[in-house]
Amino acid sequence: MTQRTRQTFLVILLVAGVSSLGGCINFAANMIHAITGNNRAADYEGLKEKRVAVVCLTDGGLAADADSAMLTSYIHAGFNSNIKKIDVVRSSEVERWIDSHSHEGADYLEIGKGVKADRVVAIEVVNLSVKNGATLYQGKSDIAVTVYDIPGGGKILYQKIIPEFVFPKMGGPSITDVSEAKFRARYLAIVARTVSSLFYPVDATADFALDATAYSF
Repeated sequence: MTQRTRQTFLVILLVAGVSSLGGCINFAANMIHAITGNNRAADYEGLKEKRVAVVCLTDGGLAADADSAMLTSYIHAGFNSNIKKIDVVRSSEVERWIDSHSHEGADYLEIGKGVKADRVVAIEVVNLSVKNGATLYQGKSDIAVTVYDIPGGGKILYQKIIPEFVFPKMGGPSITDVSEAKFRARYLAIVARTVSSLFYPVDATADFALDATAYSF
């Protein structure tokens, strides 16, 4: 039995044991971290030492609405904190270019050229909803992440499709416990974390207790 197989087996036993005993999610996450360590690699590492423009498209289009502004801000923070020597183009610079060329539509190559970027990371978050029935909040959206090589004529270097990204996966906070605006901001922060962490290594246990954060406001 290989070391990785032994680790996987131990994780399965731990999760099963904690679940049967009604144990604490945080305790299980800490134990899994002790067993497996920090071991989820980046999906794509090609943003290092590059000038990168982040462009978020939501149901409101490419306009700088509240949703796209929050997503962009969170993703910028993730990139700047975790990717070495990255030069992230200021969101205001991207917004100015889009505003002055709005008639040209969502042409990511032209946006990248306009702000002198090496790469454009285009994040499309559409079909967004934040309610599960009449009484609970649950975020849901379709996500597409694409990296364009601007000097290479807009060649696609990386793409990830995440259909029906749901948070939390089970249940959700009551609409009487938190405002829609607060839950919406939390959901968008989770979306941004999911997107930005495609580009740098993250704690392999980070997703394990994620749903528990849906109730902490």
